[in-house]
Amino acid sequence: MMKTYNTIFIIFVLLVVGSSAAIMLWSQPITGDLTRISAYPERWFGWNAAQQNITALINSERTPSKPHILVIGDSFSEAGHWQAYLGEQYSFSFIHNGKITLAKILTKIEKEKPDAVILEIAERAIPDMYGKDSTFLNATNECALTESAQNTRPTLDQNLEKIAALPTFPDIKRETLPYASNNISEGFHAFKIWIKALVSPKKRKAKIHTLTKNDLFSNDNSGKILLFSKDFVLYDTADEGSIHTIRCSMQATATALAQTGIPYAMLTIPDKTTAYQAYLASDEIRQRPALINRLHIDNLPHGIDMLPPIQDMAAAGHKDIYLPDDTHWGYQGFQLAAALIGRELDTQRPATHD
Repeated sequence: MMKTYNTIFIIFVLLVVGSSAAIMLWSQPITGDLTRISAYPERWFGWNAAQQNITALINSERTPSKPHILVIGDSFSEAGHWQAYLGEQYSFSFIHNGKITLAKILTKIEKEKPDAVILEIAERAIPDMYGKDSTFLNATNECALTESAQNTRPTLDQNLEKIAALPTFPDIKRETLPYASNNISEGFHAFKIWIKALVSPKKRKAKIHTLTKNDLFSNDNSGKILLFSKDFVLYDTADEGSIHTIRCSMQATATALAQTGIPYAMLTIPDKTTAYQAYLASDEIRQRPALINRLHIDNLPHGIDMLPPIQDMAAAGHKDIYLPDDTHWGYQGFQLAAALIGRELDTQRPATHD
């Protein structure tokens, strides 16, 4: 009896391991956060154009020869990739924006005296950071909003010229064959998500949408886009009162940073859904007002709205600004952020440095 039980168990284990390995061989090793949470295969959505293998620069030693930048941001800055492109000019320290308040930032500036501050946030996190229930600051809806742009938006050519002057990193290709033992467990993970999706397809955390053009990404299935399902919630939850509170809170933050007397920039990053909204085949989704468009980031002093320059680059044929399998950028997105931040700091430096 025990022998039979052991035989059945071994056969079961071999079937699970074999099936997981087969799934991984077909779907290819997971590299993106969207393919990881949805189990859509990298074979469909993995990037095929070479990326730059960026050496992360998150926290670096402060030296007298370089201005030091305090970066408060989320995963776009936590990766240390846009900072790497500016590493020859600046040193950096990083704090996650979910782990600090505006009051603590001001105290840190007073105590540590950085030479500049970058406050970065992605679109989907804006309501939590600046809305009425914010723990980042005391949200306010009392302010006189500026309705005209405070910043001159650079052209595509100006951005590309700035990018061309940045350092480069070696090219890297995506792995399409299993290269580590944990790849087999990824196959089992994918199998579990497939089963859950069959039972509750609406609960899948990422969804496939059709595009009106197929030259935005380098993946094989480039006529489709993989998007984070929660991005679409933003279209429905931000009423005019909420928008006003967010804008007033962002303006209050800009005022507080300006009073420190050091250069700063408030970098706002569109979600992938918003960045490619104009290319979605669905008329209903394409015409819905995106949150970031309603905030008029350019009206903030030293506010950087990354949506227009990203759209300019996409329209000009630059692929994988956001990776097809991920909610984050490919190297060109990080280059663009570095170019915009560098330009913004350059405009402030003459007024604050000898």
